[in-house]
Amino acid sequence: MRIGQNDIIEELTAHMRKLGGEPGEWQVGAAAPNAKLPSQNSRETNLPGLACREAFTTYAAAEAVDYLVSAFGLHPAHGLPCGPGSIVFVCRTTENRG
Repeated sequence: MRIGQNDIIEELTAHMRKLGGEPGEWQVGAAAPNAKLPSQNSRETNLPGLACREAFTTYAAAEAVDYLVSAFGLHPAHGLPCGPGSIVFVCRTTENRG
């Protein structure tokens, strides 16, 4: 289901709070709906805590990503299929070993 920028920010920040960790441990990005992001349920994923939400528009997705980077200190995703797209995702860069 496609949602607005504010709902994406609220849902993804709630997801991050639930899993814990410092904001600097998280990456955020946007991808096209047909991008090859690993499945959240895949045992082989190297993206712990992966969560995705689909925005109404690519502009809303980009604004949500920019806000999560500037307001919360998340890192822009690298090494993932990022670019203009309506899917906003977050994932941890390190696993919680505590």
